[in-house]
Amino acid sequence: MKIFVAITLLVILSTFILIERSLRSTIEAVAEAEANWSAVQAINTAILEKVATNVRYVDLVQLEKDIDNRVVFMQIDMILVNKIKSDAQLHIQQSLQQLKQHQFSIPLGQVFGTKLLANWGPAIKLNLMPVGVVSIDIVDSFVEAGINQTRHRIYLQVESKVKVIVPLLSTEIPVETQIPIADAIIVGPVPHLYLEGSLTK
Repeated sequence: MKIFVAITLLVILSTFILIERSLRSTIEAVAEAEANWSAVQAINTAILEKVATNVRYVDLVQLEKDIDNRVVFMQIDMILVNKIKSDAQLHIQQSLQQLKQHQFSIPLGQVFGTKLLANWGPAIKLNLMPVGVVSIDIVDSFVEAGINQTRHRIYLQVESKVKVIVPLLSTEIPVETQIPIADAIIVGPVPHLYLEGSLTK
């Protein structure tokens, strides 16, 4: 009888270990996806609500035109750029810090990747913690917007890291996002845009 009980316990333990190992990577992937989404939302909200509302293209970019009203020169206001980056870094850091006060959860059924079981099972607790310093750059793009027209859009490119903590494991993941903060339509050929030399090197 004792041998039977021992064998049964051994089988149960072995089965549990196999299931835990097989689900570990899946749980980690789902947790990382949830963490990335939450962090990106926190960053976007911080920028759109605290920074972008105070930024105007006409303040950020100086345009010079010729006698035919064509833009021949564009220059970024570096003082304003540095202020925007500084403000953005502060608000993003604060927003990410607030994530530590919230505990997220993932239904166990979501780990199996089927819609039928997506909301089934006990919740797996998930904690997030910001790691390191937020990195911010100003980037831009020029996109055709019609006949002889180009849309110039300026973005904040944000890079950070968060630590994902779930039962039995923790991992750090990179978080990257781009948030538009200003744009304008340029009529005619697009000149070079300078930002301590050139933003479009």
